[in-house]
Amino acid sequence: MSSHELHLTYLTVRARGEPVLLLLADSGIPFTLEEVAPETWGRWKTSGNITRDLYPYSALPVLRVRDKSAGGNEFVLAETSAILTFLEEFLAPRGTPLLKDMCLEVRVGTQMIKEASLFFLGRAWGTSVNKDWLAPPKREKLWRGPVTRYLRNTEGALSDLNKSINVVPCAAEPLKGYTVAVVTAINFITDLFPSAKAELERGGQYELCGKVWAAVGERERVVEYWTRNEVQAKPWTIFVYGTAEWIAQEAAKL
Repeated sequence: MSSHELHLTYLTVRARGEPVLLLLADSGIPFTLEEVAPETWGRWKTSGNITRDLYPYSALPVLRVRDKSAGGNEFVLAETSAILTFLEEFLAPRGTPLLKDMCLEVRVGTQMIKEASLFFLGRAWGTSVNKDWLAPPKREKLWRGPVTRYLRNTEGALSDLNKSINVVPCAAEPLKGYTVAVVTAINFITDLFPSAKAELERGGQYELCGKVWAAVGERERVVEYWTRNEVQAKPWTIFVYGTAEWIAQEAAKL
């Protein structure tokens, strides 16, 4: 592992970079985060600087893995889901049980949760382009529709998966891609709807979701990285109505 350099490029927002950062921060492996302002990214796109060798799908995040022992050969990977799959195995200490070695039902079960979480987040983040996305009646529609549906379905999927593996990570266990995707979704949901935390507690409708969320949020390296880099204060999206300040302002009106 020490022969490799990890370089993550993403925008100056949380969004799709957050689950990747959760895996990297928790691993304790050194990495470099290159943050690009949305305005700069826009200029790069119009000037032709976004080439396939640097940005395989003309989008962020992008992970670069440089092997110093092989003449500096570099592996470039795009798309959050693919990056999570790669890092989950790449960062795992030797001897750690890997998802790829588990039965097919478990593997696709974790993939389903990860993909559903990222899909939910993509749709929700997109609505922040509108000033009234967190104002009535859109707030109620967001809660009763996509948010409640996501939490209900994820609670069920985690419960099913928990019959085969322990979905709540113990302190010594490396995080999984599906786990950090769920935690990112719940981080976002609880910023928008602070009252949702009650349903994540013991006896709540989404207790298992809450256990996963708490287990990751309390991990020492995650807490240290989030605090040192003031992640909680960063915008969720590139839109002015997706900033931490705007979201907190709207949540305070409840």
